[in-house]
Amino acid sequence: MLRKFAVLVLLSLAATGWAAADDRHRDASVRIMTQNMDDGTDQTYIIGALTGQFPVPVPMAVDLTFAELQASNFEGRAALLARQVAHEKPDIVALQEASLWRFGPTPDTATTVLFDPLGLLLSALHKAGVPYDVVAVNLLSDLALPGDQIGGALRFTDRNAVLVRSDLRRPGFYLSNVHAHTFDAAFPFAGLTITAGWISADVHMGREHFRFFTTHLETPIAGIPEATDVQVAQAQELIQEMNATTMPVVLCGDLNADANQGGFVDTTPTVGLIEAAGFAEVWPKTHRRRDLGLTWPLFLEDQFPGGGLPPPFIAPSEPFERIDLFFSRDMDVVGSELVLAPARGHVMPPFGSDHAGVIAVFHP
Repeated sequence: MLRKFAVLVLLSLAATGWAAADDRHRDASVRIMTQNMDDGTDQTYIIGALTGQFPVPVPMAVDLTFAELQASNFEGRAALLARQVAHEKPDIVALQEASLWRFGPTPDTATTVLFDPLGLLLSALHKAGVPYDVVAVNLLSDLALPGDQIGGALRFTDRNAVLVRSDLRRPGFYLSNVHAHTFDAAFPFAGLTITAGWISADVHMGREHFRFFTTHLETPIAGIPEATDVQVAQAQELIQEMNATTMPVVLCGDLNADANQGGFVDTTPTVGLIEAAGFAEVWPKTHRRRDLGLTWPLFLEDQFPGGGLPPPFIAPSEPFERIDLFFSRDMDVVGSELVLAPARGHVMPPFGSDHAGVIAVFHP
């Protein structure tokens, strides 16, 4: 939820190559995709108002965020993501920032749905003839703040989700033991409590099976080291859960931890902790060292007003971090690839999300 202020000063890096996964053994493998859908805002206006770093009252920051959401083109972006999912046809899709935005007269009565990206994606996939079923939804932070000019309160509900193809015809393929969890480690911020969590499931493929995990860890914030501490504590909780099973393991998601250690705000110890616990990061195993696999940001959000003009909200960017990741233990990794959902023409947003998706293929 909380994207960092450090993105206001950016470096332009060379675009990465995009290596395709090997599908030669598709019948005996599982194809998994992780995709951050993009909340439509990085919440910088509200974060700045709450911390005093953006000199406007909180209700005005809520108004700005409301306007940014209206300009975010949730329906169009969901259609772009659906087109890519329908093309790739992963067996399992892990989604982060599948958030629900609602509105109402007061924070306690904000129940009218404004934007439901998960519902839009499912509808677009069905329309494309590649339907998916929702296996689990993780309901996390549920926060509402009143605006000034919008006539009520804006409510944000953070959600992660796992989807499985509805039309799979693979004997013995199914999911069981599905659970959605909230981390004990939460981030107290300006009187609010920001929570994160993970989803787990046992994936069965005939006589083979493995335990699948997906998560969206806390976002580091420049100048607030407590956010990184919470992320590390969440990673340690997750490692404990993964180590509790003797089954092979796959972990994926937006970890908000730069595996390339690029020196930006998302440079945290988390990836090293997971690797030290015996879970190998997939991208380096399937790509040459010079292929950085950068996944974020494909565009920038929360651009500040300037010169008396309305906020542009979105600006072009080249990705400079690899935070959308796969890890595995006791699994044969066939391959991995980045997945883009580009828009046609020179429009904003230029992609279905500010994150690239990642697909990895495994043999149990």
